Amino acid sequence: MKRFVLLLSLTFSIPQMLHTQSYEQNVRHIVEALAADSLEKAEGMILQTIQLDPLRASNAILYQYLGEIYQRRGQNERALEFYGKGIEQSPASTDLYLSRASLYLQMGNNERALADYDQVLDTEPNNEEALFFRAYIYSQLRRYKEARSDYDRLLLLNPMHEDARLGLAILNSKDGRPREAMEQLDALVQIFPAHARHYLARCGLYERRKEYEKAMENVGRAIELEPENPECYLTRASLYLAMKKKRLAGQDCRTAISLGASPDQVAPILQAIR
Repeated sequence: MKRFVLLLSLTFSIPQMLHTQSYEQNVRHIVEALAADSLEKAEGMILQTIQLDPLRASNAILYQYLGEIYQRRGQNERALEFYGKGIEQSPASTDLYLSRASLYLQMGNNERALADYDQVLDTEPNNEEALFFRAYIYSQLRRYKEARSDYDRLLLLNPMHEDARLGLAILNSKDGRPREAMEQLDALVQIFPAHARHYLARCGLYERRKEYEKAMENVGRAIELEPENPECYLTRASLYLAMKKKRLAGQDCRTAISLGASPDQVAPILQAIR
């Protein structure tokens, strides 16, 4: 009788073991396909694997993979759909909220991105990614007090967070604190002397002060560091325009376009030249 019970137990457990092994093997193959950039293969395998066990909690990461695949293809609505399914499967998944928030931000939907970053920070108050991007959104929405609070918290957690330091400097410039902004940009240039974006930001401050010589020195240094960066030439074109050197501004606009600047980026300067 005991032997019969054992055999019966094995009869029911073996299929379950094989099922689990098949699921886990599929996941390994999916990761390999993604690493090899075989998105179509990965997509098909993910959908098949989810069907093996639709209620399995670990399907949340598979939905996240699907969201990332569609996002890379530019199919943003489908990506949002799968991020949402992943969140339904695993409501506590910080990674899924961060992925969806990033896509909302990319799509210009600040309010929904903000809601997802809020969700992350409700459960992980020290999440650096969420703090940084929520501060950025607050700054874009001119909610400067809240932006400053998030930047300050982030810099308390990580004093050398370069993006947060730059974000706070730009916020201070917007919020009528030019002296603080300049001090912070000076510090960034000292700490990260090979990073062009800090020189570009400082160029903007000097331009607003009409200190054109210093502005030109900074944008020139940025171009030396990153000669293929279209943002450098757009910054200098704006400076040339302020200096009433329209021909030079036009030349830099054309250079920026040749390096990949979008028409929307260049249009305001070209319109001012005309």
